Amino acid sequence: MSTFLHRFSTLYGASSGFLGYHFVGLCGLIFLLSLGTTAFGIAVALAAASVSSNFAGPSIFERIPASALLLLVACSGFFNDFRLSALILVGALVFTPLIAAIGERGSISLLLQTARILVGWLPAGIAASSLIALALRDASSAGLLLVLIFFHDVGLEVCASGRFRHQFAPIMAISGSLAVLWTSVQLSVSPISPNHYWVFACLFSVATLLGRLMMRLLPSRNDQRTSLLASHVVVAPLWTAAAVVLNL
Repeated sequence: MSTFLHRFSTLYGASSGFLGYHFVGLCGLIFLLSLGTTAFGIAVALAAASVSSNFAGPSIFERIPASALLLLVACSGFFNDFRLSALILVGALVFTPLIAAIGERGSISLLLQTARILVGWLPAGIAASSLIALALRDASSAGLLLVLIFFHDVGLEVCASGRFRHQFAPIMAISGSLAVLWTSVQLSVSPISPNHYWVFACLFSVATLLGRLMMRLLPSRNDQRTSLLASHVVVAPLWTAAAVVLNL
């Protein structure tokens, strides 16, 4: 059992190593969210493009197509129309292999080049678009989600510091976030009602777990930067969908 937990925690990802930058980024996004959704959305899209460039090719000419498609999909969240966002997403998916075919691949196959571009924009683009749409519908819910993800990553950092056993990092990280969520619900500073606490608690736990495991399986040049994005990619669209379904 101990060996399984150790392997799982290693695959889950111990920490990003950028906790200070993450905190500054969180404060900046919350401040921009208080100013308005436009500023917040632009910052989210640019941050997603910066982190996600880690998955594209090493040269700038390989990163430009992925970044362009990412910004297009991310900014579709400003329309606050999921059908339109879905159409833009489908269009980006169709054009990805065409862009890969036009570019100079050298010895790289078309399939591999397409996969590189796709990984460079799809996960981060969907997450950013979801956060922007969520902020338009309910800014407090978007802010709460960012805070929960931050506390999750804080838990991973604490375990990585050696104060606690490494294999319990995922459990501590998720438990800390759920404690923050429970407190926000009880103090009525969250748009989530007590009746829906367990819905969002389970959604956050499962989606964060899936997101981190999925991103660890994707090739990247920097695992620490990957960890910054991993906690957002699945939970952001699912959290937004749940908020829409429950009319929060």
